[in-house]
Amino acid sequence: MGWNLVAGANRLFARRGGNYPNGMPEERLPEGKIPPRVLREMLERLGEGAGLEVGPAAGEDAAVVPSASEPRLVLAADPVTFPTADPGWHAVIVNANDVAATGGECRWFLSHVLAPPGTAGNRIAEIADGIRRGCEEVGAVPAGGHTEITAAVEREVVAGTMVGVATAERVKPSGGAREGDMLVVTKGVAIEATAIVAAERKDEVRREFGEDFQRRAAAFLTDPGISVVEEARVAAGLLEVHALHDVTEGGIATAVREMADAAELGAVLAEAEIPRFYESKRLLAHFGLDILGAIGSGALLIACAEPETGELLDRLQGAGTPGYLIGRFLRRSSGIQLARGSVRRDLPVFDADELTRLA
Repeated sequence: MGWNLVAGANRLFARRGGNYPNGMPEERLPEGKIPPRVLREMLERLGEGAGLEVGPAAGEDAAVVPSASEPRLVLAADPVTFPTADPGWHAVIVNANDVAATGGECRWFLSHVLAPPGTAGNRIAEIADGIRRGCEEVGAVPAGGHTEITAAVEREVVAGTMVGVATAERVKPSGGAREGDMLVVTKGVAIEATAIVAAERKDEVRREFGEDFQRRAAAFLTDPGISVVEEARVAAGLLEVHALHDVTEGGIATAVREMADAAELGAVLAEAEIPRFYESKRLLAHFGLDILGAIGSGALLIACAEPETGELLDRLQGAGTPGYLIGRFLRRSSGIQLARGSVRRDLPVFDADELTRLA
């Protein structure tokens, strides 16, 4: 899922219902990803997705529709709501990531483009070109959608739905990890956060780090890139890979917690083994942001049986995407911890992505 600052909350009544007839809090929700308690309430209202192999659930990247004959359909939807020069392309990639991170191959993309009054016609054409380029990149076909000029938005919003296909053995839900599985991450953390900060704070970054640094960091969307489609394709082909999950809002700490919670497991991460790009470390430290909680599209988490981890890393390297062994899934009672040498502490919890604190 992409950078979608929809809503967040600090608290919710401990029991469903509270003093409100609809069971939801009266307070206004501040900007940020909705917290788990509110999400659980919403999912209860949506239902379990009757008849789905993988239905709506916290941490799951896509839904999977079972089929008596192959293949299954894999469905994902996500918007791009933050300022970006190429929202059409960006929307395709974040939706493709969700399909790929469930083991699917992208096939069709539906787009919903909302633009504010005063938007020029050639800007709509640019968004359409971005959608086409993104689809070509991931192997999908633009299948239509809706485009509208509306005062309901102050800037461009491109929402999308990606439809893919997957055979039964390639379906790898986020909650599929097993006790003892090794945890691998590809590329590095905070890739998308690095690009966003470099673009949104362009002048300050150039003053502090120089023009070349700023350009390099802003280009992280494409190099190392926010797509995980290729590495997901490699990982899904291994029988002993049990779960995949792409790192998005809330960074790697939130993504690991989502995987562990979905599988009802604990986990331990070796802090020193978590890969960080030089630009990401410098940039996020300068703005006082925790790199573990910053949006990280471009990194894929993989749960793999220990005996097959070496083969997984070799295949990823052969495909041009390095993988790094960063931890292990444990029994639930072990909790979710971050290890620095022999010292362990609870993995930080981020109620909202670190970029919401960007001053």
